[in-house]
Amino acid sequence: MPQLVVGCMMLVLVASCITDLNSRRIPNAFTAPALAIALLLGGMQGGAWGVLGALGGLWVGFFMLLPLYIAGGTSAGDVKLLAVAGAYLGPTGAFFAGMFTFVAGAIFGLIWITWHRFGATALRQLAATHSGLVAQLVQVSIHDSQESRSAIAYAPAILAGSVAAAWYQGLITIGGS
Repeated sequence: MPQLVVGCMMLVLVASCITDLNSRRIPNAFTAPALAIALLLGGMQGGAWGVLGALGGLWVGFFMLLPLYIAGGTSAGDVKLLAVAGAYLGPTGAFFAGMFTFVAGAIFGLIWITWHRFGATALRQLAATHSGLVAQLVQVSIHDSQESRSAIAYAPAILAGSVAAAWYQGLITIGGS
């Protein structure tokens, strides 16, 4: 049963990453059914206590990202996504998922800042030294890079944090045994 729980969680997290990276949105059409499935699986695993555990994880995940949302650092979709991951992982797992998400978010944020600070400059230099098709491709890349400056997709950090929490709790193994 833990493999089914983790598999369902991973499905919604990966789908949410794809949409978040493409549109900076995490649709309720992903999070609402995923929450219902998490509650159902919780009930199947532990009856009423399993549902309560899933609800506890939901609230822990929700309240871990809520301050960032209030401060304008993340979107409501991100808050709901960590809450759903928490429902799959339970209260303790949700706490670890939130903590690991903060670490992953900081790392991804530094990479994003570095790319936007130095990557676009390198592309401009490449465009200045080349003509024709290469210069046109670089200009499109610079334009795309500048358009995405306003928001960072946080779902990849939530995915990384939730996988780390599942691994930390022994729900999945990475690598050999």
